[in-house]
Amino acid sequence: MNDDLEAVLRQFTADVVGLYGDQLLAVVLYGSAASDEYVRGKSNINCLILLKEVTPQQLKKCSGHLGKWHDDGMATPLFVDPAYVDSSVDVFPIEFLDMRQRYRLLHGRDFLRDLNVKPEHLRFQCEQELKGKMLKLRQMYLEGSGSEARLSGLMAKSIGPFTVFFRALLFLKQMPTPHSVNEILNGLSGLGLRVAAMGRVYDLKRKEAVPGDLEALDSLFAEYLHEIQAAVDYVDAMQIR
Repeated sequence: MNDDLEAVLRQFTADVVGLYGDQLLAVVLYGSAASDEYVRGKSNINCLILLKEVTPQQLKKCSGHLGKWHDDGMATPLFVDPAYVDSSVDVFPIEFLDMRQRYRLLHGRDFLRDLNVKPEHLRFQCEQELKGKMLKLRQMYLEGSGSEARLSGLMAKSIGPFTVFFRALLFLKQMPTPHSVNEILNGLSGLGLRVAAMGRVYDLKRKEAVPGDLEALDSLFAEYLHEIQAAVDYVDAMQIR
């Protein structure tokens, strides 16, 4: 953690504690800011606030702080209560798993530690989300295929969401939980899946690769989509015991 981030988190936590008092159960930092993937000025600072009960009145309490929080790089926090968490783990297992794999407790009780994410729910959502994202990627290709900038941009933008579901896939295979994109791709390779195009798309996102002309980008997109399809097929064929 860098000093600037620590200062922002201390002030944010103090604000939330002051606003909600004994109605506050936990404040949790999650995502890239809770890992070594955080990049100052580029990565969002994502936090979850667990209250005894979430109501419009409770939400309005922090509205006057949002401008300052956003100026500090904070994303608008997620507000949940225990009833929502208990009834939603089966619906959003990937989101809760991703949160549980990269988080830091800033205040209160560690409710994520013992959260029970069932493999059968995780596999179903993983397949559903991957298929949906793949369809969306095809639609975006139709809109961006005539422009080098749009085509390289849509591929670069798409790789992040896919890696969330690939991390869930590796969890299902009981493999070590990776945090970085390169670790996730290495894990997929260990399952026998091709990831060369995904790696090149990730390089596009980090601007460590020159996009190339439209023909080269079209070729990369075709390889990328083929690798995504293979991952979808892999999840589709999985048997959960």
